Amino acid sequence: MVKGQRQKDEAYDIARKEFYALRHEEEVERRVAKEEALWTGAHFGKGALDVGMGLEDKTYDEWLEWAKTNVADQAMTREAAYTSIPEAAEIDLGLDGEEQTELPAAA
Repeated sequence: MVKGQRQKDEAYDIARKEFYALRHEEEVERRVAKEEALWTGAHFGKGALDVGMGLEDKTYDEWLEWAKTNVADQAMTREAAYTSIPEAAEIDLGLDGEEQTELPAAA
């Protein structure tokens, strides 16, 4: 069993190393082909990073507009809350000429 397990582990390591070497070789070929194409005048579209940054910028701008509107609405609501409070001269204390008694000060 131990001997059979060791052969499986060695076979896996060999296959894994061959796969990584092949993947590396293909990636190098892809990069070289792209560099050659760019050198000869080829134009490629936006990369994944550019597309992602564009989407992020668009979402941020939309959020910024929403936030500005929300802050303005909150400010108007806050200001409107104080417009219904009457001035001191308009308040009727219900004394109708009676003298106001002072409350004792808290100790």
